[in-house]
Amino acid sequence: MFDRAVANTAIRYGVTGGIVSFLYMAILALLGFENPYDDPSEFSSTLVFVSVFVFLAIKYFKKFNDEALGFGRAFKVGFATTFYLAFTTAVLMCIFSFFVGAELIQQYIVAKQAEMQLNREVVVQVMGQVNYERGLNGLQELNAFDLAKRTFVYRIILGIIISLVLAIFFRK
Repeated sequence: MFDRAVANTAIRYGVTGGIVSFLYMAILALLGFENPYDDPSEFSSTLVFVSVFVFLAIKYFKKFNDEALGFGRAFKVGFATTFYLAFTTAVLMCIFSFFVGAELIQQYIVAKQAEMQLNREVVVQVMGQVNYERGLNGLQELNAFDLAKRTFVYRIILGIIISLVLAIFFRK
């Protein structure tokens, strides 16, 4: 059933968190510190901003909407916030990729190919030669949509975990 208070809180904190997360990665990229598609940038922004904004959303919801907040409703707020945050960040990263990030995507592809070739023996041992070749060739086909999907999935997975932990923490 639709819960307007949950939706309003989730949209407020999710969209704000998505914009802040995107701005963090865009500023790092534009200043030349980090490629926004590299794992350190992706994971640091995911870990920090998903955790902070899900926490703030559940805390706000408990304070202003439901002081006797239960596990289910707290998880609902956390997951909805995560969804809006992940979706906003993915859309903004996709737009950024089309207008500014084409060169950054190519840098990311070259760096990942070099990393795979450097660790060729280990990767072939784990994945097999056919999968190694498929992965190496698949890197050439990466585009803005693929990287936006990856951004979305990382945030959703971490958001579910964070929402579970915080729902336990904030329950009545």
